[in-house]
Amino acid sequence: MLDAKKRAVLDAIFLRTRKALEGWPSGPMKARIPSGGMDFLDLREYQPGDEVRHIDWKSTSRSGKVLVKKFIHDQEISVLIFASTSPSMNFSTITSTKLEVMTEIATALAWITINSGNRFSLYKFSKTAEYCIRNANNEKHVRAAGAILLGGQKPKTDKSMDIWKILSGKKTPRSMVFILSDFYEKLDPRLFSACAQKHDLHLFRILDKSEINLPDTPDIICKHPEKFQTHLMRSSEKEFRSNYQRLFNEHENQIIELCKSNETGFLRINTCEPYLAILVDYFNQLFHGQ
Repeated sequence: MLDAKKRAVLDAIFLRTRKALEGWPSGPMKARIPSGGMDFLDLREYQPGDEVRHIDWKSTSRSGKVLVKKFIHDQEISVLIFASTSPSMNFSTITSTKLEVMTEIATALAWITINSGNRFSLYKFSKTAEYCIRNANNEKHVRAAGAILLGGQKPKTDKSMDIWKILSGKKTPRSMVFILSDFYEKLDPRLFSACAQKHDLHLFRILDKSEINLPDTPDIICKHPEKFQTHLMRSSEKEFRSNYQRLFNEHENQIIELCKSNETGFLRINTCEPYLAILVDYFNQLFHGQ
């Protein structure tokens, strides 16, 4: 799925977290390096619990405030990838379905993870999440991730849970988390906030172009992906398209505001656009200055 040319583009990304994850040394984390050292990042005011040896005495004497050094620690990042396999992900008005595009993005994230010296775990979810791959760290696991998402292979356990309860649970290690979905379901602000406080969270919303902007076409008979009920979509009517756009924007703005208020990453991916290039741009902006 990821040929040599695509991998060369992804190899430029060096994975790191944007914030400290409790349970590891304080400060942002980047990929594991054999030296096990630390890189200086910035200065900040002293907080209770900071080590005295990290105080920058020269800067402290100049500013009159006790300042400590922030570091990027060379330690392994735990990466969790949650990929939606709900029926709505099979929708497409172009060559590739949302599921196929999502699968390539998931394998790209897996490749970036192992190429940065880290491990990833994969879950697929619809109404509940199911563990598929745990602590993967090689190319074989990356290929397996794609096969599981596209081939419908059964997970290795019968246990399943709500995705947000998994992430907020005590047993789930604090991680860099990517959630790939079309996000049509309503998010619980309280549970979402609990997950965002614990993890470095990123939401990737994957949509077909016709979902973003309803086309001016003859009326369409649509089938509900889960209930299999049909209804008439009056796409030929300007008022209908206008109402659809309003509701779409309201829903997405709610997601974006929820992400902003919880310092969570958000990226919308259109299946007809060069999504790997968009992914690279996202990481470049995310890690700018780090």
